[in-house]
Amino acid sequence: MVTGVGESMNNQQCSYEFWLGSKELKYSSSGVERSVRPSATIRRARAVLDTIGVTKVADVTDLDRVGIPNFMTVRPHDHGPGISYYNGKGATRDQALAGALMEAVERHAGETTTSHYNLRRRHACVDPLEIHVPMVRNYSEDLLLEWALGFDLITRRPTYAPLNCVMSPYSTFSGTPLFYSSTNGLASGNTLVDALCHALCEVIERDAAALVMARADVRPAVAAILADMGFDGRLSPGREDPPLISLGGLPRPAAALVRKLQRAGLEVQLRNLTSTTGIPTIDCTITEQGMQTTMNAHGGCGTHPDARIALTRALTEAAQTRLGFIQGGREDLPDFAPANGTPPAPTWNRWSHTIRFDDIASYEHPSVNDDVEFIIERMRQSGFDQVVVFDITRAEVGIPVVRVVVPRAEAWTFCLMHGGRASLGPRVLQEIQGERK
Repeated sequence: MVTGVGESMNNQQCSYEFWLGSKELKYSSSGVERSVRPSATIRRARAVLDTIGVTKVADVTDLDRVGIPNFMTVRPHDHGPGISYYNGKGATRDQALAGALMEAVERHAGETTTSHYNLRRRHACVDPLEIHVPMVRNYSEDLLLEWALGFDLITRRPTYAPLNCVMSPYSTFSGTPLFYSSTNGLASGNTLVDALCHALCEVIERDAAALVMARADVRPAVAAILADMGFDGRLSPGREDPPLISLGGLPRPAAALVRKLQRAGLEVQLRNLTSTTGIPTIDCTITEQGMQTTMNAHGGCGTHPDARIALTRALTEAAQTRLGFIQGGREDLPDFAPANGTPPAPTWNRWSHTIRFDDIASYEHPSVNDDVEFIIERMRQSGFDQVVVFDITRAEVGIPVVRVVVPRAEAWTFCLMHGGRASLGPRVLQEIQGERK
């Protein structure tokens, strides 16, 4: 609960059993898995719309001709950085509506205006230098920060992290924040473990994208600069593009989404971004040729142990991104939409090798708990030694919201797109230098 952030967690929250103690069977439909039906999520979220400040809920599917369901919620934002418009997507109307409502719930939970005294804790458990989010100010070990107490799912013990990494937007009573605000790892769900699974997948997705883009775009650019300076051969100039995924042989729910996009005149491109954790991560780009008035290419990405879920998320998110530009209400659109409407040239080689969807390793489990434990073990095996989770559910709302902080996870592409700045960590630098296997 938010009263525990910056103070102390109760004894239950400081235990592994609190997060993963009971098995929760899944509800599966149309390429989506959750703990309950979307209709139950909708009923629960609608009951707290006034509490969380939502002023409007709208079906925006028909703003585009694609027909993949999308909903929008409006929650006026008047304090600090942040956005007021939230979108939800899905293969069905209820999935999209539930997504939009829960997006508003998690953003509400990620905000705090409590006092500096109540939130500040000084404990060097998570090293701020291992949080790869752009910094607003210079950092030194003696800099006073506000801290929040979470639970490390790797070491299974209570662990502090900078409050700036937990709450978003972040307001500090002690002066300038250390980091730019980021929502990476902030997620809502029907249960805590449901939200936790979503948060972990989001962190892995952005880490995978950061590593892939380092190989495909940054390394060749740096190699070219070095060559111009007379340092030929210091880096391999070749780019490593992620493999394309054939549109033939896709699971039925995903194939239906692809057909909707294609019937709307859009080109669909799928790529496998799966990285060091081995958790399936899939990217989708939809392109409208000859469109000159706005961005003509829009993307989505999905991560989940079950590759079918990752694929559905990527497809529906790409449609959501396109609708977000058509809708035009989000405050962060100017951050990555060209003012003159000229679309950027595609960066990935369209002629890289192609794989079948069935070539991607997929892991199906009977419960969300099993998914989470599988993800945690894969993260541990790939070198992450801290995965700190925070229950930031608002008591007055009652819908579970968590924040996950993973030191050394990369997110430079996400930060650059939404904030215009990036911080490269050692894992990305190793990719640029060609040192990672």
